[in-house]
Amino acid sequence: MNMAVAVLLVPACRDVDIDAVSGKCAAVVWVPQPSMFPELSIADAQSIGAAILLLWAVAYVFRVLRRLF
Repeated sequence: MNMAVAVLLVPACRDVDIDAVSGKCAAVVWVPQPSMFPELSIADAQSIGAAILLLWAVAYVFRVLRRLF
């Protein structure tokens, strides 16, 4: 089952469309908003979550062992 992904579009202007006199854009184009982070699949997110939980579990075991001895 494919879910539709919402794409946020932002206005942009190509260099060739900028009026040299007024500095305004003659033809606005709509482009997808750039992202700082790459897209993350559900499987990748689950892998990251599992790694975090494993790290917390190991830290908890060490904490319990430290208190016992």
